[in-house]
Amino acid sequence: MNMVFLIVSLIAFHVAAIFMPKRITWLDIWCIALFSIVVESFSNMALDLKLNLYGYIAPGNQWSGFLPIFLYPPVNAIYLNYFPFAKTNSRKAAYILAWTAFCLVYEVAALESGFFYYLKWKLWYSALCYPVLLLLVLGSFKFTRWLQRRAG
Repeated sequence: MNMVFLIVSLIAFHVAAIFMPKRITWLDIWCIALFSIVVESFSNMALDLKLNLYGYIAPGNQWSGFLPIFLYPPVNAIYLNYFPFAKTNSRKAAYILAWTAFCLVYEVAALESGFFYYLKWKLWYSALCYPVLLLLVLGSFKFTRWLQRRAG
């Protein structure tokens, strides 16, 4: 069951990201994909492999545990594509909180499916981390746009 949920998730998120009406450029999507993979890789090295707080598929290092890294690029592209840039700060905060809720629900589903497991991690840690991570994704996007404007 764990690999089925993971593979269906990978396909669904990638298809949604590819076929959504684009409000951001392919360069933005590429940059956020690379940022997502780097942040996820470093997070997993520290929190999974070094501190042993959680993990994917089974304890230890295995190739199938590498697949969840590819969940983050399309999800972050969708998040940024529909971000309410021109709206009020309270609307932006509500959007981030809604995405945090989505991430938490997805995490619980991943736990139930067995492709993700906790050792010392708690769901409320994720509830604190997701808004910060979503703001980092937004910051990376804004930095990419700033670099594009400077380049001419």
